Amino acid sequence: MLSPLNVVLSLVLAIDVVISRDDQRTAQVISTLLTDSKCPATIVVSDDSPGHYTEGLLNTFVNMHIGQHPLILPEVSDWSSKRRYREPTCQNAVIFGRQITTLSSLYLAIKSQFHVNNAMVVARFTPEDAIRLLFDIQDEKMFVLLEKNGRDLELYSWKANNKTSFVIIRSPSNVTLAKARDRSVNLSGRHLMIGTLTYPPSIIIDSGRGIQGIEPSIIETLSHNLKFTYEFIETSPNEMWGEIFGTADNRTFTGLLGMLVRKEVDIAAGELYISSLRFPYIDYTDIYNFGYESFLVPAPRPYGKWTALFYSFTWPTWLATIVSAFVVIVMLRFVAACSSRYSESPNNDVFADFQYCCLYVIGNLSNVQVQPQNITSGSNRTFLIGWLFATLILSTGYRSGLISYMTFPFTPPTIDTLQQLVDSPLQKVVFGFFFKSILMNSSNQLEKKIGEQLIPHYNLTGMFVSLETDSSAIQSSLNNLLYMAATMYPTTSAGPRVHLIKENLVPAWVAFGLQKNSQLKPYFDKEIQRLIESGLVEHHRTTFAKRLVKWNPKKASDRISFTLDSLQGAFYLLGVGIVASIVVFTIEIGSAWSVFKVRPK
Repeated sequence: MLSPLNVVLSLVLAIDVVISRDDQRTAQVISTLLTDSKCPATIVVSDDSPGHYTEGLLNTFVNMHIGQHPLILPEVSDWSSKRRYREPTCQNAVIFGRQITTLSSLYLAIKSQFHVNNAMVVARFTPEDAIRLLFDIQDEKMFVLLEKNGRDLELYSWKANNKTSFVIIRSPSNVTLAKARDRSVNLSGRHLMIGTLTYPPSIIIDSGRGIQGIEPSIIETLSHNLKFTYEFIETSPNEMWGEIFGTADNRTFTGLLGMLVRKEVDIAAGELYISSLRFPYIDYTDIYNFGYESFLVPAPRPYGKWTALFYSFTWPTWLATIVSAFVVIVMLRFVAACSSRYSESPNNDVFADFQYCCLYVIGNLSNVQVQPQNITSGSNRTFLIGWLFATLILSTGYRSGLISYMTFPFTPPTIDTLQQLVDSPLQKVVFGFFFKSILMNSSNQLEKKIGEQLIPHYNLTGMFVSLETDSSAIQSSLNNLLYMAATMYPTTSAGPRVHLIKENLVPAWVAFGLQKNSQLKPYFDKEIQRLIESGLVEHHRTTFAKRLVKWNPKKASDRISFTLDSLQGAFYLLGVGIVASIVVFTIEIGSAWSVFKVRPK
């Protein structure tokens, strides 16, 4: 059966074995089949010796088109040279030949030289030869028109359900009827082999529940609409999407890519990115989603509660406070000393004692109001007014920060940009060499640096397990990172265990993989577009997608009580004070004992 009347590209191959006793009629049928074609010209080729064209049907067909339709008559021998006929528009082609064994190679040669679509072979082959030729080429746009001993013609075609069909053309009057019989819009029960891998949430392989995920759900919908059956074949977990090895003359392919190239499967499913590196070897369906690559890094651990003792102030604030306290102590002592020298009661000013000055300033900073009973210097009184107001602000701010740090956990800054990731000491890990090679060839210098730092890994689960060491950053698709983070490292009451950086790498197109020149492409492309427009693709994506739960320490309880963990800084400080006092006490006892021994009796 032929394509619909509105097909843009048509190719007709005509093979002449024995000149038909009604060449005029056969040429008329071929011309009628080409009537609705929008291709501008017809290419006439023969597989006979160069420069010699078969008489009879060939000449009849050429004479019929002279003056009405442009004709191109290239020689097959020219195709072995560097000359190329490739043009941006489609061409109709009529090839007259004698050898059925050369038709497959001749057809591929035409496809490489011209933009062709439909193909027709006109000959006096047996039906078995015609069917064998169709299965050898396996192209829905390939047709065989057999001339019978009578005036009837038989039109054979290959269908995507891997079966052949034919229609009898009894006279030129029913040629239009034969063209109108469009091939089936579904795959008519064809059984497809689908290569897949474990890559949640796109593909989730569970021994108990079978194969689930975004893409299996889409394939299930496609199979229902296109009427095909299928089974999944899992590729090696160490190969996943696959890579290309070797030179141009001796290439080997692994993973899903290798399964498609070796025609072990009809379709590859597993969030397959469209890449120019794979285009020479496989085809893709229409894009059904956009993917983004990102990094999952270890989440910074909250600061210890004891750090609240010094994290309440920034380091510049601490420095300014210490310098101010030192200046106040010096000023109080200096003013008191000067006042005592010229006072009638030189020993009455309490600030004349340096130790008392120190304790007084520390008491003010600690919000312990030490009010001296005797301040003889007016300048000291004036100076103390400003100092007390300053300590009020400092102590209030410190206590506020101290309470905040004790009741709510604080963490160091997270890695959220690619530049921060490049500057970090984390090992950047990615599965396989595919994405590393893409980044290393990027024109973006930052992406190139990331590519240079990436370490290929060939165990997907092992990659994510390495996050437990707090020394690795994992690159993968955004959906995969969110799923693995939610399932392997869920957020707990103690805080998040992993962190997804906010900046993503370049977006990528996601599609299903197909064999090169697969006849399934038009079926899948049309149906995928329908699923996208109906919102079913997004529905399947949201069904299996995961999200990171935002950490909220206050969610468990509205009432906050001070625990030992919250007040650990106070106990640490008390312990340090006890140890320091014991050391000082030991030194004092030692000094006193030494003096006692040398004192005269």
